[in-house]
Amino acid sequence: MIRKGTLVLYALFVLGFPLAGLVNAFCVSVGLAGPLATGLTGRYWQQLPTETSLLLSLGFSLFVAIMSMGLAVLIGLALVLKRQTMLRLQPFPTLLYVPLLFPSLVVAFYLFQLLSGSGWLSRITHTIGLTSTPDNFPALIQDRVGLGIILAQVVLAFPFFTLLFQSLYDDARLDDLRNLTRTLGASESQFHRRVAAPILLHRAAPTLVLYGVAVLGAYDIPLLLGRTYPQMLSVFITTRLQRFDLAELPTGYLIGFLITVILMAIIFWTTRLTQRHAI
Repeated sequence: MIRKGTLVLYALFVLGFPLAGLVNAFCVSVGLAGPLATGLTGRYWQQLPTETSLLLSLGFSLFVAIMSMGLAVLIGLALVLKRQTMLRLQPFPTLLYVPLLFPSLVVAFYLFQLLSGSGWLSRITHTIGLTSTPDNFPALIQDRVGLGIILAQVVLAFPFFTLLFQSLYDDARLDDLRNLTRTLGASESQFHRRVAAPILLHRAAPTLVLYGVAVLGAYDIPLLLGRTYPQMLSVFITTRLQRFDLAELPTGYLIGFLITVILMAIIFWTTRLTQRHAI
């Protein structure tokens, strides 16, 4: 009985509440629930293609997620494949855990204090004469291309990916494969490009997808380090839901519903694909 009750509670939290939220969001988007419920209607769905700000937000979010994940994965792979000796010497392995201890909001606040126009680097460059005024410091946060957001995500992600790849490296016994490829005449770069990197990326694929979805839906970092326009999806949707104009609510719920369903489908498809072709 206790085990069944635990499973029921787990299913309720994992499936019940999220599905209830999705159903509610869908009902609001078709006029069956919410403060503007007037009966079944498809006008909010018909208005969605005219939301040009949504397309810009989606493109911006994809750009930030791809750049963040790409840089973090490249750094992690480079460290694991080319700096094995350093990764096994203290205190470097321990230092990789340090960024993982900080919440994303703390990292965003630290980078804001470091890189803003009135931040530490701006004051230092002004003091040593590199800039005439602190305002002349390059815009590294709240900029148009999201450099601050990307930097914050990379700072949080690359230690995690490095530790993940190192664990997979040891589990796959890539040192033995390295020696084997050398015996067969392959160079070090050929081993990295054709053997080690594909194995590590394939085995880490489900985790990479889940982390990419998390970056795509991040809220704290884009809220503090991003601009009011363009906004990442999570900030964009939250802004629509919190406006005083109630007419914006159905569209906000509709966008949130569609993004959630699409991301769930991507996670499901990617997980099935990687399991089917597992090494």
